[in-house]
Amino acid sequence: MMKWSHTLIAGSALIMLTNAVALLGAAYNRSDDPESRLQLSQRELQHDRWNKKDNSGITLRLDWRITQQNGYKTGYADKWGNPAWLDKAKLAELGFDVAKLASNFENGRHYKVAQTRDVLLVMELNDQAYQQELMRAKEFSEQSKVLQAGNPGSEEFKQRAKNAEENYQREQRDNSRLFVIDAGIDLQQLRATYPDRTRYAIVHGLVRPSIVREGRESRIGGIVSELHAEYINVPLDYRKVFETAAQYEVRVAFGKRLEPWITAASRGVAVK
Repeated sequence: MMKWSHTLIAGSALIMLTNAVALLGAAYNRSDDPESRLQLSQRELQHDRWNKKDNSGITLRLDWRITQQNGYKTGYADKWGNPAWLDKAKLAELGFDVAKLASNFENGRHYKVAQTRDVLLVMELNDQAYQQELMRAKEFSEQSKVLQAGNPGSEEFKQRAKNAEENYQREQRDNSRLFVIDAGIDLQQLRATYPDRTRYAIVHGLVRPSIVREGRESRIGGIVSELHAEYINVPLDYRKVFETAAQYEVRVAFGKRLEPWITAASRGVAVK
């Protein structure tokens, strides 16, 4: 009985300590002016808890994307694959031994040595990367229509054109405009390169080397394997905004630890 009570006390103390550390960390993160602020919508912040009976809280997920290194082949750019900017030179800049990587890749040992590295990732909102992706979707749709016109009796080309046009419409209306566009290890250098704190947020994340294959050729590239700031808890004050599937606008701040929190939220119209 005594041992059980000691275990219970120790467990309770550990929980209290963990909570205290988390609260102190959150307080420190928010103790000064935010490092950046982004105005996001349901396009960039997603959740699927529309059940009003569920009172366990709401967590939003940042829907971030990359521009694919292998070009526009699938009709949609998501977070998976090799970013166009994460090449051999960038890996060296991030501290990877690219000469060793090349040697190991050539000898088939890349799975054992391609370890992840904690870096700073730059997220861009509704700017060049998104506009580039929008243009690529438009061009893809137009090319598909030309192919359909050249093959008027083909159901296959008709369906391809339909899918490409629907993808272009989704890109304009629904798809996330938040792209991870760069990485580094020095916050001040990155902020000097991307000074607009309402367009670019810098967060912690992980990258790892990989092999990029194009036909018979291959080269060293990388993958963004994790974004540490990907999930954001919704404060009780803003819970009602997310109780239905209505559109919403959310202002997210990133603090001293580059961790996000919600500072304002509303349905339908932009929050000021």
